[in-house]
Amino acid sequence: MSVRILLVDDDRLLREVISEFLVCNGYQVDMAEDATHALIKFQPGRYELALIDLVLPGMNGLELMQELLSRDAEIFCLIMTGYPTIDSAYKSMVEGASDYIIKPFQLNELLSAIQQDLEP
Repeated sequence: MSVRILLVDDDRLLREVISEFLVCNGYQVDMAEDATHALIKFQPGRYELALIDLVLPGMNGLELMQELLSRDAEIFCLIMTGYPTIDSAYKSMVEGASDYIIKPFQLNELLSAIQQDLEP
């Protein structure tokens, strides 16, 4: 069984590029353009990892991460942002993110972060 990832980003092109790259590397990926759609797809135990953009319309990435973790404490959450600040990095990690990655990033950098999070 391959690892299933929930990818949440409001940038359609970026979602598609990341998804295609991860699928080519053996992952199953479900995409959502915002927190509302992510929560509709989410079921506890279905995903091992959520890749979440920090800045989303409506509920932001940290709020979404908190909601996902409240429903499934075992899920890893990786926060992505194009607007990095020390405060957002600190809040992300304190509130449960397994990693914090700054856009633009190399796809191999993202893959390394995912593999590190999912190592047994």
